[in-house]
Amino acid sequence: MSSGLVTLGAGDRDLVARFLAQNPVENLFLASRVANYGIDRRRLGAVYGYEHDGELTSVLLDGGTLFIAGFDPVALPAYVDKLGPIRRCTSILGPSISVLGLYLGLSERFRGAWGGVSNIRRRQPLMLLDHLPEVAPDRRVRQLTMDDYPSYLEASVHMYTDEIGSSPFKYGGGYERFVKDRLKQGDAYGIVDDRGAVIFKADLGPKLGEHAQLQGVWVAPHLRGRGISTPALSGMFHLAMQDYPQISLYVNDFNTPAIRSYERLGFVEVGALATVHY
Repeated sequence: MSSGLVTLGAGDRDLVARFLAQNPVENLFLASRVANYGIDRRRLGAVYGYEHDGELTSVLLDGGTLFIAGFDPVALPAYVDKLGPIRRCTSILGPSISVLGLYLGLSERFRGAWGGVSNIRRRQPLMLLDHLPEVAPDRRVRQLTMDDYPSYLEASVHMYTDEIGSSPFKYGGGYERFVKDRLKQGDAYGIVDDRGAVIFKADLGPKLGEHAQLQGVWVAPHLRGRGISTPALSGMFHLAMQDYPQISLYVNDFNTPAIRSYERLGFVEVGALATVHY
């Protein structure tokens, strides 16, 4: 029986899409990008696969985010060899067991490039909501627009810094572009107070078919602990689930209050991801 690493190209788009569709919630990040860009190194990054007798068992995206799909322990050393001592990504993401195995191999072999991290989130429960929440929605929630950009940008920077522990501007001005795109695409939701300040925000990240992923939940610090986020998220879902009836998210396992809030909204755990941030 033959096995080995393969470099995937434009003609492999359908093959990769079928592989990722076997676990659409876990693989939504990469599946949405393949659907939007195909397998185009300039727009997506390099894509590799590992095969056993012609069957894909794992897929790896080497882009701004290093994303690994599937779990095949035999594939991990091959990926380490292929990636080598030059790191192009700012994070590693995927199913927990695969991410941690890949990171261990890279950081032990190429410590200078892969060893110095901002943080490692070793287990992030992957949760799914497939029905409207029973929690009464906060009707103040609406889609944000470019009119909300200054306050939404400020809220987004605070959210990123709180979560990652570093500034989103450390790699340049791309974060402002990213925030504007969220607004232009209608993926940003929030509550804006009478002064025009965003006091709650949450975003839709990757989207494909009936699936969308919740990201970037944030409540203004002076309003935390008042029970705002759960009804606000319910309000968002009552809007977003008209187009995306399957909403998923991943959350740090130590964030027990957030997990309990998501459970009250109807989310159930369906897996676990991990993230390594550089």
